[in-house]
Amino acid sequence: MDQDYKQGGRARGTSAQDGRGDSPAAIDSRARQVIDRILQGASERERAIFSQRTFGDEPILRTGADLRREREATASAAAPSAAPADAGATGMRPTPLPGASGREERAALRRAARAELPPRPRPTHDDALRQRSWLDELDAPLDADGPSSGWPYDGWSWPHPDVAPSRPRQGVRKASARAGSNLPQTLRELRQLETEPQPNGTRLTGVSLFVAQARLAAGYEDDSAPSPFGVRYRYSVSYRDLSDEELRGYFSWRTAWRAHREDRIPYTYGHILAAELVNGIGAEPGMPCLQELVRLRDRATELDADGMSSGLAFDARRWIRDYAVLHNLPAELATSADERAFAQAVATLRTAERAVLCEAGARGLTPKDMPAHVPTDADVWKAMAALSSYNVERSPFLRNNPQSAAAVGAAVFRTLAKHCGKRRKTNLVDGLVGWESSVGWFPFPDLPCTLPKELPSPTYRIDACTRVTTLAGRWFIYRGYEHVGKSRDLGRILRAMDRQMREDWDDPRALKPRPLAKYLEKIIVQASAEERQRELEAESRKIVIDLSKLGGIRAAAATTREALLVDEEIEDEPAATTAPTPSSPAPVTPAPVAQDAPSPQDASAPTAHPAHEGEKSAAPSVATPTAADGTPAIVTSPASPSPVTEGDGQTPCGLDSLELKVIARVSEGKPFSDLLGPGKPMASVLVDSINEKLFDELGDTAIEYVDGEPRLVPDYVEDVRDICGL
Repeated sequence: MDQDYKQGGRARGTSAQDGRGDSPAAIDSRARQVIDRILQGASERERAIFSQRTFGDEPILRTGADLRREREATASAAAPSAAPADAGATGMRPTPLPGASGREERAALRRAARAELPPRPRPTHDDALRQRSWLDELDAPLDADGPSSGWPYDGWSWPHPDVAPSRPRQGVRKASARAGSNLPQTLRELRQLETEPQPNGTRLTGVSLFVAQARLAAGYEDDSAPSPFGVRYRYSVSYRDLSDEELRGYFSWRTAWRAHREDRIPYTYGHILAAELVNGIGAEPGMPCLQELVRLRDRATELDADGMSSGLAFDARRWIRDYAVLHNLPAELATSADERAFAQAVATLRTAERAVLCEAGARGLTPKDMPAHVPTDADVWKAMAALSSYNVERSPFLRNNPQSAAAVGAAVFRTLAKHCGKRRKTNLVDGLVGWESSVGWFPFPDLPCTLPKELPSPTYRIDACTRVTTLAGRWFIYRGYEHVGKSRDLGRILRAMDRQMREDWDDPRALKPRPLAKYLEKIIVQASAEERQRELEAESRKIVIDLSKLGGIRAAAATTREALLVDEEIEDEPAATTAPTPSSPAPVTPAPVAQDAPSPQDASAPTAHPAHEGEKSAAPSVATPTAADGTPAIVTSPASPSPVTEGDGQTPCGLDSLELKVIARVSEGKPFSDLLGPGKPMASVLVDSINEKLFDELGDTAIEYVDGEPRLVPDYVEDVRDICGL
């Protein structure tokens, strides 16, 4: 229509240029034709658009017959345009059907374009066979001595389809593998068990087939060279899943394993070896088999550290645990030391939390539900350190102050446990390591093995938080936690506690503050301040003994003892002189003599008898001169104070002159240290002696120490002064 309009326009332009014109009737008729064509095309487009949007002209359901008719109509419409040889040269394209959608129009154009291309030759049967065969060769391993003449590879290049393969196809290879033509006699018999029927007409499958094959090849050894290529990873594997090369490779590796000459542990081979061990093949059931599993785990862990890991160590730990439970072996062998320490820490915190909740009456608990053994502060702190991601051993302050850290940590834990028990839906320990759970227990899920019908023990405790029990013929495992990793939330709490304690204890190595919840910061600050105040009060009441000063104390005590002994001898001396002794003659009445005549007593000079070395010195013998009236005179020692008799009232309560002087100084509030010196008793000894002598008169202590200085008791000041005549 548009082309006709353009041709009409060109015709009119040509006629106008030539100067020739049509009649008005012809021009009118031509214009009417153009308008009719335009209206006709517009109505067709509107009708097509309306049918596409409203499905007014099409049925709601289209059947296969409708689609076939549409394809035939489209093909018949496109066929005339593709028939002429010069169709491509003229640029003519097939015209779509009236009212056809845009998608159908594009499909018709694509079919027409494909029709213009020359036909592609279809591959023959030989080509397809050759292509399948050399693609199947990709799955086959290389020869031990390198590529053979018939191998389709040229070095590392891609195989060429024209090279005829020398190996059989995959189906033929599998059939020959099942026949076991290239295997030793023992392995051929092992393969025959997969297909041979039993006397009852059935074939062995599953666990029974694996156990029979393992027992058949229990002592088989293979010295063939291992394959240079790795073995495919298989999770649950048996002999039936291995190819002939892999089967011989496994027994070659098992021979090296039993001789302790292995240098790698393929994941698939490790699974088969573990399956043999748990079925009692290769080691005696019980402890020998468990030791082999432990060896497998340790070797896999060692290779993992060397970068040759096969992911076998994780599975081996689970096999060891399940085997120990099924054979009732010691629980120390079922898990590692780190796992037991983690479980013990969780159990300690759960017991401490239960004790706090019982005291607070939260979660429906009462003091009657209190656990029998409540962990101490040191136990709680050790458990918190074990579960925390913050390493407290690397903190010099916490390491040097373990008792303070334990007290503050336990206080923080109890406060948080009480807070969560009353205001949270989840307990503190549950939020740190997860909830307690009890699920069904299925041992060795990835190994073909025969399980016993019941456990040797109805309850087997793996660690402090994990145990396996039997209930109604089923096995259940109880776990006290979900997350094995250390808690970062607890690590942030312990770091904030470390920072606050360093600040309260005036430690110069301060930590930078990190964001923490307000209520947590308040709890930590309060617990640290209370512990610091408690320690300061305890230090004020603490008595410190400096052992370095014991020598001086002993020397002063020895000096005081000698002085006291001398004083006692002097006090006893007057009584000794007046009393008759066996060595002195009896007193007689002397005859009157002249004053200038010497008396018999004066003639006898007194001699002192020195004491033997190492013994106490005896009281010196003093001569007793007589007075003019014949009575014996009193002779005093020049080193001792002048004694006075009680009858004169000068020695009240037996106090000597030094003690009287001390009492006088003390009553006036003056020091008396100048009265002491070599050969004199210490101040404390003098005060104790004065208190003892005045106790009979006062019935109480006369002198007491106030701020380290001796003072008279205010109630007895006047009494002491009256007694001493001050």
